[in-house]
Amino acid sequence: MSKFSGKKILIFQQRGWSKRIGNFLARKLQDENAVLAALTQKRSAHDFLLKQKDIRYEKIYSIDEVRGNPRGYLDGTEFTLEEICEALGVDSIWPMVMSLRHHIRTYGEKYYYSFKQNVSDEEIIAYVKALYKLIATIHNEFKPDIVVLPNFVSLPHLMFDRYAVKHGIKMLAVSDSKVHGIGIFVHNQQEDTGTFFERLAELNTGKVVSKNQERARQYIAEFREKFKRPVYSDHLYKKHSWLARIKQELSPYYYSLRWLLDPKRKIDYLPNLGPTIDYRPPWIKLRDHYARKRYTKFMKNFVFYPLEKLDKYIYFPLQSQPETTIDVRAPFFANQIETARLVAMSLPDDYTLVVKEHPWMIGKRPPSYIEKIARTPNVKLIDWRIPSEKVLRGAAAVVGPSCTTLAEAAFYHKPAVQLGNLGTTLMLPNTFKHSDMTVLAPRIKELLRLNLKTQEYEQRLENYVAAAFDEGFDFNYWGVWERSEKDNMEKLWAAYQKQLERLV
Repeated sequence: MSKFSGKKILIFQQRGWSKRIGNFLARKLQDENAVLAALTQKRSAHDFLLKQKDIRYEKIYSIDEVRGNPRGYLDGTEFTLEEICEALGVDSIWPMVMSLRHHIRTYGEKYYYSFKQNVSDEEIIAYVKALYKLIATIHNEFKPDIVVLPNFVSLPHLMFDRYAVKHGIKMLAVSDSKVHGIGIFVHNQQEDTGTFFERLAELNTGKVVSKNQERARQYIAEFREKFKRPVYSDHLYKKHSWLARIKQELSPYYYSLRWLLDPKRKIDYLPNLGPTIDYRPPWIKLRDHYARKRYTKFMKNFVFYPLEKLDKYIYFPLQSQPETTIDVRAPFFANQIETARLVAMSLPDDYTLVVKEHPWMIGKRPPSYIEKIARTPNVKLIDWRIPSEKVLRGAAAVVGPSCTTLAEAAFYHKPAVQLGNLGTTLMLPNTFKHSDMTVLAPRIKELLRLNLKTQEYEQRLENYVAAAFDEGFDFNYWGVWERSEKDNMEKLWAAYQKQLERLV
C-alpha cells in the first residue's frame, strides 16, 4: 500500500505553477491514492480545475473569491486583528501584509507598480479577515495533513504557514539552495527548516562526512575559477534572434487583439483591485511595453560611476521588486532607496557604498528611481552590465536584505551583512544577520577585521555545498514554472515523493 493512501494533501494551485507543475504533482498523488484538495489563485486557474476531469479533488477553494469580495465572503462573520494575530502566533499582521503587491502597490497607475497604496486599509483588513476565515474553513472541512505550495511568497502562503504551525499541519515548498542548479525543500516562510538544514547541522558537527564532500570541494574550486550565475537568471543573458525580437515587438498588439476578441481574457478581472499583473487590458499592456522600452533606453544611456575609480567599497546589490526575497523575508528593508541611504550613512572610515541594479529589473524601474539612488550621499551607482564577479572580488564586504549575492560572496571570502531573515543564506559561514541600522557602522568594522581564509571557514562552506548535493535535487524548477521550459518531470516527482514520504 502506498504511504500516501488516505493522506489528505492540499495543493496551492496557482497561476502558471498550477498548469506546469501543480497538476502533474496532483496526478501523481492521485495515483498514490492520496485525498486531494486545491486552493486556487487566479480565476482562470480555478476555472481550469473545475472543468478538468482527470484529477478528483474532494474540495476546490478559491483565493480570488475572497480577494475579489472579502466583505461578501465574511458574510457577517467578524474577527479582530488581535484574535487573528493570537491564532497565528504573531505580534502584528502588517509585516505579512507587505507581501500583498496588488493591495499595497498600484499596477494600474504605473509600470512596473507604483509604490502608492492601491486599496484602503479597510479593504486590506477585510481581506486579512476573510483570508483567515478561508484558512480556518479549509482546516475544519478538509483537515489537510500536508500542504504543498510553490513557494512562500504571498499573504495566503504566509498566513497558512503560521496557522499550520499552530495546528500541526506540515508545509512543503521549494527554494533555491544557492548552489547552481540545485533546489531544496523548505517547510516555513523564513526557509530555515527542512532536510537540507538538518543535514548541514550534522556535517558541521564533524562527526559525519558527506559522500559529496569531494564534489563540493570541486564545485567551490570551479566557482572561484569561473563565476556561476544563478540558473534562473540565465535567460536574462540569452541573445535573441532578429525573428524573436520582431515577435517580442509585435506581441503586445497580438495580445491586445486576442484580449478584445476573447471574453475569457477578462476572467481574471477583480473590480476592487483594477488592473494587475494577472489582468492587463490592451491599454495597460501597451503602456507596459513602451514604458519598458523607455526605461531600458534610459539605463543604456545613463552615465554610471566608474568602478575602477573606487578603492574601498561595500557592495549593496539592488533586489528585484516586488519579490519574495525582500517583501517577505525583509519587509522592514523593502524601501531600497532608504536602506541604501542608511547603509551608506553607516559606512566606516574611507568606505563608500557601491550599488548595482538587478539584471531582471532593467526596464522595470523608472528613471526617477535610478536618479534618486545615484544622487544619494556616499553612494556610487555602477553599470549594471559589470560582471558580479568583478564587483565582488573588489568589494570589502556585502550588505543586503536577503539575496543570492550574499552566497556568491562566500566563495570569495567576503563578509556579508544580511538585514533580512532568509534561512538558507544565514547558514553560510560569511553571513551575519544585523537589523539595527543605528549600530551598523561598528558591526561592519568588526566584520572587516575578520579573517575568513581559515580551515574552519572552508570546511563550513564545503559542508554547505555538500548538504545541498545530499538533500537537494537537480531540476530546472523555475524555468519549467515561469518560462515553460522542458525537463524530466519524473525527476521532480522523485524529489517530491522522497520528501512527502518523510512527512506522512
